[in-house]
Amino acid sequence: MRKIAIATAATVALCAGLAGCDKAPEASAPKPEALLDVAVITPVPLPTTPNYPVAAATINGWIANADTAAMRNHAWQLWQAMAQPSGQSFNGQSLPIWETWAGTADVFPPAPPAGAATAATTTTVAQRVAAPRKLRVFQQPNQFHHGRGGITPAKFDTTVTSFNKFSPEAATFLDASHPGPGGASYRYSSTSDMQKLNASWPQGTTPQDRGVQDFPVRGIELKPVFGLVHAKGLTVQPLWQGPSASTNAQNPEPQTWTTCVLVAPAGQGPVRPATPREIASIRDPGPCKTFLWAPMSTFYSVKLSAAEAQDYNTANGLTGDQAAVAGDFAVLQAMHVNSKEIPFWTWQTFWWQPGADTPNGFPGSKQGQPASLTGPWTNYATCTAYDQTTTQGGSTMTVCFNPYLETSTGIPAGITSNCMSCHGVAVIVASGTPPYPADYKKPIAFFSDPLYFTTSNTHADFSWALAGNSDPN
Repeated sequence: MRKIAIATAATVALCAGLAGCDKAPEASAPKPEALLDVAVITPVPLPTTPNYPVAAATINGWIANADTAAMRNHAWQLWQAMAQPSGQSFNGQSLPIWETWAGTADVFPPAPPAGAATAATTTTVAQRVAAPRKLRVFQQPNQFHHGRGGITPAKFDTTVTSFNKFSPEAATFLDASHPGPGGASYRYSSTSDMQKLNASWPQGTTPQDRGVQDFPVRGIELKPVFGLVHAKGLTVQPLWQGPSASTNAQNPEPQTWTTCVLVAPAGQGPVRPATPREIASIRDPGPCKTFLWAPMSTFYSVKLSAAEAQDYNTANGLTGDQAAVAGDFAVLQAMHVNSKEIPFWTWQTFWWQPGADTPNGFPGSKQGQPASLTGPWTNYATCTAYDQTTTQGGSTMTVCFNPYLETSTGIPAGITSNCMSCHGVAVIVASGTPPYPADYKKPIAFFSDPLYFTTSNTHADFSWALAGNSDPN
């Protein structure tokens, strides 16, 4: 009981300044119901508005003037646009625009087993998304497997689990045939085509010229990251409060965070300190020392079908009481968002941050959200990295990372990283592991730095999704 009393006292300080940060009753958990595994969902493009797409000259002007406020505003405008209702629903839930987009399995269908029909690899992405499909196929992020080690098993009822989403323009581009060396055409959704392209450059082609065609201006790539909330009881969700609130300041992965939120699946009310009784109900608090309580409505969440629950468990090795079951919830913890409005893309990332901002606003905050942003989308913080350095041509590196992703032991120097430097070295290699930044101490010269760009690889227009096809087809 002494430990619980200390933890509760700590939450009072953390909750200070939160409007209505007081006790609220917990409602009973909803009853699970039969859920669909697949559906016909039509990808909806982002509408054209004054905020999207923004002219490249305008965005490059923000970068030249180090106008961080303008870049952050653009990030929030993208976030709000993607969160708008698509006019479609799945399992009785209205889908935001981004949820309708083609996923990894739609754009990069796995090769069929030997002797099986090859229809999945000969159809177009337009045909695949016009048929019943899974909206979400949960897996570990590819970036944990760039040859730098793997993610440490989680101790909570949540782990880092994700997939990719591609705007309709990006998905169509990846699935199309594009001209390349030797007068041949290459399909960017095919690993075998990418390998052929990489091997076909004429002798003497410089590393800078060994590149794929640029994505279209309206191309957007996403990496949503989901955690798990059980339909019954309270589920622990780690809350980012900076490296100092972790048992491992060098690699502060989510399962090392010492501030945790007990999420009530059908609770109501504001974020508040958890009660001693609520804390005592948690069987394994892990490293948690400070406890808050929050309703699941602080997340964007989806109810899991049986197939989605199985995918989630397989990706995370979950069994027994920790395993997901149909009727449990996947909750959006984080999302990378990059758009091709400028040649080197715009880069913004978002993560769950209910209540107050992280101390010192590191690596970002909720500041500058549009007044029109509503619902769970207001409970996410953001940072941007539209340039590698804080001033154009300067030497101070931009730091922008996602606490749910780049804190992994599989990401070297993740908490000093930035999106652009990481994605700028995405290449197609003949074999082995693509080069990956060991640190982020100085800008990388795109696409001529010999450490990353050589006469044996092809730069992939900043897309690790394109370069990381895992199943040849």
